[in-house]
Amino acid sequence: MMTQTYNNEADSFNAIKGAHHLSGDASKLKDYYEEWAEAYDKDVSNEAYAGPRAISEFYDRVRQEYTTISREDSKVMDAGCGTGLVGVILKDMGYRAIDGFDLSEKMVEVAKDTNSYQELLGGIDMNYKIEAYQDNQYDASLACGVFTLGHVPPESINEMIRFTRTDGLIIVSTRKSYYNGTNFQEVVDQLQTDGKVKLLEHWKDGPYITEEGAHYWALQVC
Repeated sequence: MMTQTYNNEADSFNAIKGAHHLSGDASKLKDYYEEWAEAYDKDVSNEAYAGPRAISEFYDRVRQEYTTISREDSKVMDAGCGTGLVGVILKDMGYRAIDGFDLSEKMVEVAKDTNSYQELLGGIDMNYKIEAYQDNQYDASLACGVFTLGHVPPESINEMIRFTRTDGLIIVSTRKSYYNGTNFQEVVDQLQTDGKVKLLEHWKDGPYITEEGAHYWALQVC
């Protein structure tokens, strides 16, 4: 577990890498992010974290191309919202109905201070059904920095599908090391075979963070 606040680029890199070695253990992840919450934004900024803007702009373009719903009318879930970096960008774009959740209550407290969300919940593990959210509740669900090493398995995307309405959008980033080290592609292929989603776009090698890029996925719920 982290025992210090990170102030320079080397320490920021180590903080980010440390989160990748928690093997998806929810209790360890929660403890790590509870302690990291205060320094998180500065640490990811030091590593040129471009994921939140990339996924927000990707979603905005896909929404315009594949749906008729406006920014103002879109009800969006920011899954694994962290400190609210995605929410801030979406609000600046003109989105108004944004909810979010995260495993860490302290990360959510930071996100609340952005005033970008209508509702925020902490202590939420997306490996399980989230009882607070109804089926078909959201027009779009985004997850940036969630499908990454040491965090959630590819199958967790099923919960996002559940609370996203038919014809709604699922937009996720997969850090390249995560994509290469998991069965994410197979999970997406099976979801399409099962008629649960349709792959609209797959943006490969998009900007993410200094160390490496990410793939971005746009799925439509069937």
